[in-house]
Amino acid sequence: MATFAGTAETRPRRGICRDGCGRSHVLLPAWLLSRRRYAAVVIFAALALRAAGLKTAAVAARLRLPSAGREGQRWSVPVSTAGSWLARFASRAGWLRAGLAGLLPLVEPLGRVVAPAGSVIGDALAVLEAVTAGLRRGFAGLAMVAAHEVAAHLTGGLLLAPALPPLAGNTTLAGLAAVSPS
Repeated sequence: MATFAGTAETRPRRGICRDGCGRSHVLLPAWLLSRRRYAAVVIFAALALRAAGLKTAAVAARLRLPSAGREGQRWSVPVSTAGSWLARFASRAGWLRAGLAGLLPLVEPLGRVVAPAGSVIGDALAVLEAVTAGLRRGFAGLAMVAAHEVAAHLTGGLLLAPALPPLAGNTTLAGLAAVSPS
């Protein structure tokens, strides 16, 4: 994984589902998002730069990461990669903001007001920061948690994952559940 400190290797653990499905699931650390080659902190830095008003090319150019095996050299995130992060997050930012706004009273009982940031991405990041601050204050074990870790945890690492495909096959199963057996 590419991070601001260099390349980091990780070996995700697997766990068996306790909810009865019996399947194994990949357990990602909170600093990763599913299906991404870059650490969540790099992706969220791109989102913060976009919320500050930078265009996609400027965002990508500002994300300077150390080159593996080349001491002192840095490279920028490709514009297409940064653009895909920004587009995917922008398409989900309203949903994320609404979901986090619902959590805010639970972690911030005094009702902290979050001022509009002026963009959909900025608004979502502002509410995420407010939820993160509430978690830090409310739970001693989370005093050092970062906003990107909270987002990764709350979305199961799927914040930027491709949309789930529609269910194939018989779509009347929900209707059948309401019918009593004869």
